[in-house]
Amino acid sequence: MNGGPPRPGTRLLRTAAVAAATAAWVVAAFLNGLSGLSFGLAVAAGAALTAVAVGLPLVAERRARLRAATAEQIAEDAAARMQLVLDDALEPLAYLVGRITDARAANALGLVELQGQAVAVVLAAAAEVLGTRRLRACYFALTAGPPRRLLNAGFRGRAEAPRTTFTAGTPLGDEALRLLSDRDDLFCRDARTLAPPGWAAADHDYRTFIVVPVATESRELGIITIDGLQVGDLSEADVAAVRVFARLLAAALNT
Repeated sequence: MNGGPPRPGTRLLRTAAVAAATAAWVVAAFLNGLSGLSFGLAVAAGAALTAVAVGLPLVAERRARLRAATAEQIAEDAAARMQLVLDDALEPLAYLVGRITDARAANALGLVELQGQAVAVVLAAAAEVLGTRRLRACYFALTAGPPRRLLNAGFRGRAEAPRTTFTAGTPLGDEALRLLSDRDDLFCRDARTLAPPGWAAADHDYRTFIVVPVATESRELGIITIDGLQVGDLSEADVAAVRVFARLLAAALNT
């Protein structure tokens, strides 16, 4: 790799280059008849300029090595997260979806249990693989009503049960139900400045959140929310991952 430290021979050559260039300034000053203070200033200036000429590329090279190391670490972290998704979420969820398909023709009790496991797997994966500590993932299931509501049906991650109920006829409930009906996602970077209608900052500890509908083309099932305590805990890029989890969960719950 090109990002490794310079070899000892390379360091020696650079040191020799600085010494040789400085010596050239000394010889030039001597040949030009400089002496005393003028001679000293000429030599000092030559040494300083040579050091700058050689040093600046060294600084740039070091920064490039650091950037390369950082990019490599980012790639390794992303690969580890993807492997975590495959091992801890997608593979067991795919297995559960297969069992759910079989259970539909068997007994309703087994089906409900398997669907509960699917919710738990999705929420645990969403809370763990988005790259930030102390995220919380929640699933709110749709009830027909009237009025229609989205009720807490499970959460994972940060040990704080959600207190919100989304009820039709309230600003917050209508907005959440609209997202579900329109199959829209919502990313709120900072809930204190960009909150959706009806959201009261004083009622919540978290600062950033994502809302993604859990639905098929023909059936509305609920919503998944992911929230973090600090601005920056979630990003727009995380929405796509949550959307995948939501669609897989919709397939598992669509009976």
